[in-house]
Amino acid sequence: MLEFKKLTLDTIPEIAPYLELHPQRMTDWTIGGTYIWRDAFKYEYAFVAGNLVFRLRIFDDECAFTVPLGGDRQEGMRLIQEYCDSCKGEGKLQYTIAGEADLPVLESFYSDMEVCEERDYFDYLYEANELLELKGKAHRSTRNNINRFNRIYPFNSFRVIDEDIIPEVHAFLDRFVEADTEANEATLEEASKIHEVLDNMELYRAFGAVLYAEDDLMVGFSLGEYTGDTLFVHVEKANTNYRGAYQVLMTSFVREFTNEKIVYINREDDAGDPGLRKSKLSYNPVRLIKKYTVKNLVPK
Repeated sequence: MLEFKKLTLDTIPEIAPYLELHPQRMTDWTIGGTYIWRDAFKYEYAFVAGNLVFRLRIFDDECAFTVPLGGDRQEGMRLIQEYCDSCKGEGKLQYTIAGEADLPVLESFYSDMEVCEERDYFDYLYEANELLELKGKAHRSTRNNINRFNRIYPFNSFRVIDEDIIPEVHAFLDRFVEADTEANEATLEEASKIHEVLDNMELYRAFGAVLYAEDDLMVGFSLGEYTGDTLFVHVEKANTNYRGAYQVLMTSFVREFTNEKIVYINREDDAGDPGLRKSKLSYNPVRLIKKYTVKNLVPK
C-alpha cells in the first residue's frame, strides 16, 4: 500500500540519492529544483517497489504523480494505478514532469495515453563553453551589456557567498521582493525558500556568489548546485536599475563554478514569461529539455 509523506527539509538525505539517478538533466530532479518549490506544489513522496515517486499539485490544484524512479518501474506504475483505482488517489491518474526518456517507460505499461507538452516549463540547457566564451553574433548584445557595466562600474567585484555575507544577501533579497510591484504568492514563496537555502547551504549542497557594482553595493546574487556533468543555476536575482548586472552576474557565476567535469549549464525554465523567454533564448541554448504531462491513461 502506498503511503505518501510530506516533503520536508529534513528528508533531503533520504531523497537525494534517488534524485541523482535521474539521467535527463532536468532541474525538477535536483535538490534545489525539488525543495525550493515543495510547498508551492504541495510535494509528497513515497517509495514504491524500490522507486521514488512524488505526488504533487499542478495547474488548478490537480493531483499528479511523477514517473517512478530507481527500482522496478513497471511494478511502481502498477501500484500507482492500483492506488488511484482504489479511490485513495484524487481524480484520474496523470503523470507530470515526464521527460522524453520517461515516455517509452509509460508506453510500456499503457496502451493509450495523451501526451501534452508543457513549453512554459522546458529547461534551457547550454554548453558550458558557449557561456564561457560568448563568441559570435549571437552573444553581441550580452558582450555589449557586460562592457557597459564594466565601464560605468570599473570597480565592480564578484564574491563567493560565505557565512560572513549571508546576512547581506538576506537583506538584498528582501529589498528585491519589496521593489517588485508585481510580486504574487509564488514570488513570496520562492523568496521564503531562497532564505531557507541561504540558511542551509550545506544541506542543500548549494553554493553561490554575489555581484557588487562598487565597494559594498550589492546588485545581484546567484545560487546553484552540481549534478553529474551539469551546473544548475537555481537563483538569479539582480537589480535591473544597473544595466548589464544580469549579464555580468550570469557569466561571472558560470566562470566561477564551471570546472573540468562540467559540460552543461541548466538555467531552468522561463515560466511562460515572454521577456525571460527572449533572454534565455538569446544565450543560444544547445537544447530545450522538454517536459510533459501525461493523462487519459489506458493500462494494457
